[in-house]
Amino acid sequence: MTSARNKFIHFLIKECSGLNYVLLKYIYDDLSELPADEKLELLIDKDDYKTLLYVISSSKEIRNLKSKKEVGSQIIKINFTDHSSLVMKIKIELVRKGIVLMNSREVLKHSITNNDKIKIPGHCHQFEYILLSSIYNKKDVEEKFRKYFTGLNFEMRSKIFAHIRPKYNFILNVLDDLYVFSANNYRKIHIAIKSQKANKGWRYNFHKIIFAFDSVIRAFVNQLELFTQRESRAENQRTVSHELKDLLQRNSLIRY
Repeated sequence: MTSARNKFIHFLIKECSGLNYVLLKYIYDDLSELPADEKLELLIDKDDYKTLLYVISSSKEIRNLKSKKEVGSQIIKINFTDHSSLVMKIKIELVRKGIVLMNSREVLKHSITNNDKIKIPGHCHQFEYILLSSIYNKKDVEEKFRKYFTGLNFEMRSKIFAHIRPKYNFILNVLDDLYVFSANNYRKIHIAIKSQKANKGWRYNFHKIIFAFDSVIRAFVNQLELFTQRESRAENQRTVSHELKDLLQRNSLIRY
């Protein structure tokens, strides 16, 4: 029997087919392979962000949800009608503590669509984002990601190697050398990222100000838990959908 969680994810992918988005860290051939406890991490173009929130709020599978804004992302925790659940993490920029990690426009521009009609980053950007996430959390790359990239053909792995090696000034023979966290790799990556145009001059100051502002706001807002309940009766659907949409927008990354 298909869970309400799976129905929602299929609904989300279908309704967002025309939007400019990618699922970050998504490595599966089929949605049925997605572990029940794995969150969806999604990068979306600012122009399509409002539409995404509308799509989420219009799902018939949602029983209730909690939405909160974190620095650089919106976290949505959804409970479904059959008591299954899902956590979504939505981003409009790939930033960390006011530092731009990757060019979001480039990631979206070079996205690919897999066999399940899901938009994911191109393999080079997918590898880079997973590597940066691990490095900045000072952890080894997870085994599931290692297996995924090992399974790519020689040509694709060579393209990833050619993309990642000069950008971060790595001296290595194979991609596998990057899987285990090391202080030296952390240093090289951080130096390379800080030298990017997006992290210099007024751009750097702008992102740092936004980070500081969001941090202060989050400290206050997160003290208030905002919940909304969704009735299952059809006659209440329109009203509840409006309440869900209002909740999502109150915690959104962009002010409307």
